[in-house]
Amino acid sequence: MKKRLILPLGLMALLAACQSTPPAPMTYSENTEQESVQPETFERYGSIVVPAGTAEKPVNMRLWYARPDRLTADTPVVLVMHGGRRDADNYRDFWGPYANKYNVLVVAPEVSQKDFPTGWGYQAGNWVSPDSSSVDASKGHRNPPEQSSFAAVNRAFDRLCERFGLNASEYDIWGHGSGAQFVARMIMLYPQAKVRTAVAANSGTYTFPDWSLPLRYGLKNTGVEPEDLQAAYAHHLVIMLGTADNDPSHRLLSQLDIARAQGAHRLAKGKNFHAANQRQAEKLGVPYNWELRTVYDIGHSGRKMSGPGARYLLAGKAEEPLFPLRRDEASGQDGDAARRDGSEKSTDLLRGSGDGEVSPF
Repeated sequence: MKKRLILPLGLMALLAACQSTPPAPMTYSENTEQESVQPETFERYGSIVVPAGTAEKPVNMRLWYARPDRLTADTPVVLVMHGGRRDADNYRDFWGPYANKYNVLVVAPEVSQKDFPTGWGYQAGNWVSPDSSSVDASKGHRNPPEQSSFAAVNRAFDRLCERFGLNASEYDIWGHGSGAQFVARMIMLYPQAKVRTAVAANSGTYTFPDWSLPLRYGLKNTGVEPEDLQAAYAHHLVIMLGTADNDPSHRLLSQLDIARAQGAHRLAKGKNFHAANQRQAEKLGVPYNWELRTVYDIGHSGRKMSGPGARYLLAGKAEEPLFPLRRDEASGQDGDAARRDGSEKSTDLLRGSGDGEVSPF
């Protein structure tokens, strides 16, 4: 009789042990699937939906947040912009631990495909219509600025403050990859945004101060005139670059001639973008409040770039260059290739781009 009881009891004990064994911790990476990220260890993680549109373009935006232990009316806010996969919850998770460490409210707005489809809706801010072209300025049309995704995120911040009872009148903002495209263009095209410090990390394309190229690569037909950039240059924008993001064949990097002309890889593109705007500010005779920061040995990873981004924005800590570059070296180009504001070079780019453009978004 005793022998008959041993086997069932042993099996029951084994099954119970298996059920009580916790799953292995999730490994987060840039390619982590959105639905697989469940930050159950952070009970203060959550999301809310706020109205962020206009009567002409209604938008309900989900805000993924991580709050500190003690949330007060004076708690500052940092917005974290997701990548092209619209995985705002992942980016909230990357930054979540910094909410308590630095006593800030971390918020990742989800700019949805439904409200702002394709790269024109998100990375280019819905500034122009989806039928616009990066190489043919005659295609598409401008949208009203208040219908841009820049304005929607700005309004979402206001609703967030109302919902949490915050006194904040400004926010810091950080974006990586496609999120960096959004951040940099927000500063250039929509400088009325309530941004204190903006960080654009490892962007794949930039909007240069070049009025012979249409959006995404230039400012033709955007409604932004040279003198309007004074407001953009008054913002504190940081171009943050991983020194290992130097692969000219990266799978997410556009290989169009017009994109490659900005630089061989993201590291070079960022340096060239900063240098071109510095020259434009000098030409206008206005203060230039942008800066270039490098992060050593990090490639194209939103997760890995989050740490340096948080330390810079929330603790004022930045890596100093090991070998300071002269200004003519900092751009990463020489001669005519560096003069991105020249119309002759831009015309050559347009002529070689073709109409069958494959979107790098």
